[in-house]
Amino acid sequence: MIFVFFFFKVSLFYIVLITIATYLSLFERKLIGRIQWRYGPRYCGKWGLLQPIADGLKLFFKQNALENHSAISIFACALLLFASLLQFAFLPLERLTLLPSSYGLLFILAIHTVINFSELLIGITSKSKYGLIGGTRAVYQKMASDLPFILIMLCFFKHKNSFDLLVISKDIGLTNWILMPILFIVSLINISRIPFDFLEAESDLVAGAYTEYGGILFGIIYLSDYLNVLFTALFLSALVLPTNLLFFGVFVTIFTIILCRAILPRCLPIQLLKLMWRGFIPLLCAFLIFI
Repeated sequence: MIFVFFFFKVSLFYIVLITIATYLSLFERKLIGRIQWRYGPRYCGKWGLLQPIADGLKLFFKQNALENHSAISIFACALLLFASLLQFAFLPLERLTLLPSSYGLLFILAIHTVINFSELLIGITSKSKYGLIGGTRAVYQKMASDLPFILIMLCFFKHKNSFDLLVISKDIGLTNWILMPILFIVSLINISRIPFDFLEAESDLVAGAYTEYGGILFGIIYLSDYLNVLFTALFLSALVLPTNLLFFGVFVTIFTIILCRAILPRCLPIQLLKLMWRGFIPLLCAFLIFI
């Protein structure tokens, strides 16, 4: 009976997450449309509310979506979706955490590495030079962001003396707020969002690392992208806000991420490396020593 209840809880939890992530894409398209003085989706259902469902059905039933891809490419897409869903199980929310653990911080770091690896694998196993270029872009982008992300997590551990995300999120102090701007920028790099979307830097033409992916595989990549955005918003909000303000913080974080995409230009890779190696990494090392 306990197993059935847990299975139902997990299923409901992930169905809600996938639904929110799906409609997050509609929210982004409409918001960017308003910012840029154009209309977003509005013809499929009232106010365009059925557009995400129509897009999903189109991708799912698209013919011959798998026949041109190797088993490794299909495995990489499945791994990306699995890791993107698994990270929600360790959210630092007392009532929503599916797998509470005193080492939740380490599990988040491990899942983060798996997501980076799967994105790299998607690019380099593609049968396209553009996919290969996009995959190699992922290498230096993820390497540049991994070290600051690990240093931030070490700062949290050193300050709270615990790897438990529930402990870190309950005791919200000045350290959380000091680290939050850097963590937000590093998170933008991790989820490949403008101005750090080097993984698909020529998306106006060929979609970068995902050039050869269509149908259900592209749907999996697209869904994983918005799941990562949603997790980033939940994770950042839980670290700096009490539970009663969590959803407000999630909305503000998602709005800020979309706003960055709408108004900011893409920076150069060398600018990213300078920001990380000359800015964030020395600053975080000094802060870690200070703590």
